[in-house]
Amino acid sequence: MTDTNMTTTHLEMRWLPVTGADGRTRMEAVWVEVGQPAAAHSHAA
Repeated sequence: MTDTNMTTTHLEMRWLPVTGADGRTRMEAVWVEVGQPAAAHSHAA
């Protein structure tokens, strides 16, 4: 039996530009959770 609602998730680091109060832009890294739905399986009867 397969649960078709399961997801596969992993973390990815993404770099985002951030502008400070002084007007300078710097890059900051953030971790985001990325998920992909599991493939749906059909069974012949």
